[in-house]
Amino acid sequence: MAMDKSSADAYVYVKASGILARSFVGAKARELFSVRSLKELWSLIFKKEVPAVPETMLAAALEKEAVSSFINSYKRLILNYEKPSPLLVELLRFYDYENLKQFGAALCTGQKEIPSYTDISPLNILNYSKWPDIAQVTKNSTLSWYDHVSTVQNQQMDDYRMDCQYITELWKALDHVDSSCREDIRALFKEKFSLENILWSLRLRIYYNMDSDEIPMHLSYAEGIAAKNDPIASPALKTLHWATDDWDTWKHWQFSEFLNPHEEGTVWNIDPRWIAGAYKNHYVEKARKLFHRYPFTECPLVCWFIIKRDELDDICTASESLRMNIPSSEAMRAAGVQEV
Repeated sequence: MAMDKSSADAYVYVKASGILARSFVGAKARELFSVRSLKELWSLIFKKEVPAVPETMLAAALEKEAVSSFINSYKRLILNYEKPSPLLVELLRFYDYENLKQFGAALCTGQKEIPSYTDISPLNILNYSKWPDIAQVTKNSTLSWYDHVSTVQNQQMDDYRMDCQYITELWKALDHVDSSCREDIRALFKEKFSLENILWSLRLRIYYNMDSDEIPMHLSYAEGIAAKNDPIASPALKTLHWATDDWDTWKHWQFSEFLNPHEEGTVWNIDPRWIAGAYKNHYVEKARKLFHRYPFTECPLVCWFIIKRDELDDICTASESLRMNIPSSEAMRAAGVQEV
């Protein structure tokens, strides 16, 4: 039953705290990588019996169950509010955007059967019952512009537009967050989106040999409009002409603490994968600390979403490592989980 905001804030804080205490986060994440089979991993995470499916299919079933569990837990928390904060809702609608990308990819190859999708009802903006009419699926939503079956060639551009729109919608939703915690949450997202833009620009330069002058049109912008002073794009724009092998320049970068190590006398090149892994732990740790700072606001649930999404990533990494017989130590490094 939905409650008034003050009652819901207090109730959700207590419930979310209890869930996190039982979660595989922080040092407890190591337990996910200590098991020796997918069946053991399932029994560690879920109370349900292990499904009677071949081992080759169990990883997919486990990951699907983990996503469903995460979303259902979040919905049970958010629906305690009579009128949830727009930011809390927008965080969940990430899955609407991802579902639409899958739908677009399926339709442009002529697929008739609806793809498996992540259900976030009743908070969805897409009408999934209207498949395969994509214009009806997106009608009256913020994604109504996606009213056509895209070509394979245009699919990437449509996906990019959706990614940019999702970030813009999240940024706008920050304006409606409780004033006591708004700036701390905004700073958290600003840092994350800024670094994601920088990493994307580096990947375009390093892996795709894209000219630096072309990259601005491939970045995301907080206001949805390309501008040099955009709060989440300007840090990437600043680094576009920095040589990727120039340690002396990058060592003064605002995110230098996440750089891959440099040894005097050896060739150094910036490694986006290293930076992404190092920042992931920093971002989640910031959310963990922020969780308790503003207990009776939207802040704990925003942080809960971030922390539990990280747990979900770790579960999927552990599952895939077991499926592919990857050593646990290697899987933990990939997930950013520290060994003892």
